[in-house]
Amino acid sequence: MKAWHKYRRTYMLAFQNAMEYRADFLLSIISGSFIVIVQCFLWTAVFSSSPNDVINGYTYSQMIIYSVLSGVVSKLVSAGFEGEIANDIKTGGLSKFIAQPINYFWYRICSFFGGKTVQMGIVLLMLVVMMIIFAQMWEIQFGVMRTVFFLASIVFGLLINFLLFYSISALAFVVTEVWGVFIAFSQGVYMLSGAVFPLNIFGDAATGVFSLLPFQYIVFFPVNIINGNLASDAIVSGLMIQAGWVIALIFIAKLCWASGMRKYVAVGG
Repeated sequence: MKAWHKYRRTYMLAFQNAMEYRADFLLSIISGSFIVIVQCFLWTAVFSSSPNDVINGYTYSQMIIYSVLSGVVSKLVSAGFEGEIANDIKTGGLSKFIAQPINYFWYRICSFFGGKTVQMGIVLLMLVVMMIIFAQMWEIQFGVMRTVFFLASIVFGLLINFLLFYSISALAFVVTEVWGVFIAFSQGVYMLSGAVFPLNIFGDAATGVFSLLPFQYIVFFPVNIINGNLASDAIVSGLMIQAGWVIALIFIAKLCWASGMRKYVAVGG
């Protein structure tokens, strides 16, 4: 138990820090709401001009719910720690973790989830309000099990996104300036995760390719659970695939970091 005390302490410090700056998360959601509003107007115009009630497998209500929730979920699962890791590697700050009995991977994941716990609480409150509003507008019933599956998929989505960015951060071992890579990768994940539009709109061929990648299980899959666009068997299957990706990405992250550590030379810290 003593071995895990330091990681529990790391989690609590990140939790307390997130509590102090919880308004930042709310402001980021508010700033992102302008994009969501534009998307809602866009889809309203598309459905108004279309003779079909269903477009790309979505009704109007499902598409609006998707647009709203994808904006919230994408903010929740976002990483943002890759710059800190790059700075640790570049300045030699990583050395103190090597010299001390603390695992850098567990330090980072505890810190990540410490901050996300506060954000998850905020999102849950927002989700309750949204469910009430959507239920009043379109008489949509959000089942308890569907909500539980949604929350489970959010946790898996957080893990997948963390592992993706933790893996890509290992580039800092071999590239001096990685900010451009991080920005490009972040934008790519943002698009391929379905945070902008449902991935169905890109066509069957593209959807088939996306299904082979982990990105859609960060935003696209969780949001489709709660908006009722997935059957129960598809939800269970998707959760199992998410778990599989978490396991696979853990191995990928360890390989990336093992390769990077062989090149690491402490120059500071």
